[in-house]
Amino acid sequence: MDFILIVDDSKTITNSLKILINEELGYHAVVAHSKKECADVLLKYRGKFSAALLDLNLPDAPNGEVVDFVTKFNIPTIVLTGTEIESNEDIFRDKNIIDYVLKDGGFAINYILELLKRIVRNQGMKVLVVDDSKVFLAQTKDLLERFQLSCFSAYDGLEALKVLEENPDIKIVFTDYNMPNMDGLELTRNIRKIYKKDKLSIIVTSGSENKKIPSKFLKFGANDFLYKGFTTEEFYARLSNTLEVLELFESTQDKANKDFLTGMFNRRYLFDVVQEIYNRAKAKKLPLCVAIIDIDKFKNVNDTYGHDIGDIAIKEVAKILRLNVNEGSLVARLGGEEFCIVLNGYDQDEVISKLEHIREDFENNIIEVTPRLSLKYTVSIGATMQLFNSFDQMIKSADENLYEAKETGRNKVVLT
Repeated sequence: MDFILIVDDSKTITNSLKILINEELGYHAVVAHSKKECADVLLKYRGKFSAALLDLNLPDAPNGEVVDFVTKFNIPTIVLTGTEIESNEDIFRDKNIIDYVLKDGGFAINYILELLKRIVRNQGMKVLVVDDSKVFLAQTKDLLERFQLSCFSAYDGLEALKVLEENPDIKIVFTDYNMPNMDGLELTRNIRKIYKKDKLSIIVTSGSENKKIPSKFLKFGANDFLYKGFTTEEFYARLSNTLEVLELFESTQDKANKDFLTGMFNRRYLFDVVQEIYNRAKAKKLPLCVAIIDIDKFKNVNDTYGHDIGDIAIKEVAKILRLNVNEGSLVARLGGEEFCIVLNGYDQDEVISKLEHIREDFENNIIEVTPRLSLKYTVSIGATMQLFNSFDQMIKSADENLYEAKETGRNKVVLT
């Protein structure tokens, strides 16, 4: 559960924000109406707050004292103000301040909610900053860490490529243009050989006044360009837009690769990615198991209770498989009540133990559909660890073993 601190002397504002944060975002909002109440809340919820919304003008802290107080606790902070701030950069001088918002109605509320979601989603996301200036690296790292991002750094393009190789899940690279060993343009070219724009974004930060440079970077695959000397407000605005685009790409890919009913990978995705797993196992003679799981007498479930209950039964398969299969393996819905598991790196004894454990989990599981209706069913599992000459042949062999499991009594595992 993510906790959000709200400090404002207006009960109308705090009540509205609390309801929206609790109901729309699913976070837990904690309210204080003064600096003193804020101190009590911070003591009670020490270390739990993901973000804070702070009013600049409180009865016992009329000059923004509560902001100075809360930022000492390293909580990402959004400042609430009733009047325009004369110098926008002044507000960002305090560490941990992300943004300020004018309390001017519905737009402000929506902006706050989106900003809170962004801060929470940023937790654990990785960003790389590449620049030969230690001062710029330190300043940029500070801004990124305020935004709850995990920051890596490199002093030139060659070092940056090593960091990316060690951390392939980095989502954004900020790069300077002029650097020793490998400049930003060459780095951008090399990154785009590995990562497409939907996987990693590149934001160029350069102090060069040459107006042709941005277009060069964009042609080489950069996503955005920032001239050094940018304001903090501009930096966060560009960064937020870039993160939103990446998430949009990810959401679109998820819809294409995931089964709509269970949220698990679909058949198309399985066959798209499994070839690389199979080729590696074949080349290095590593253990690989392909298993197909099927609900026993599923037609009876649909005929007896209807397709809505059948859908609940299928969703339960996904739920149990998620609990039993780790991230290093692959699970996909093949269609109907059939699922495929690709277990990577397990020896035969481990495979048998895991598949039997899955079978037993289904055998002992009871789905409480309604107070008056309980659903119980078993599964049969066909599996193979023979690599054959192709993944398709492994699927065929697992399917034949599944047929044998069905024909010889169901609720069993057949492995060859």
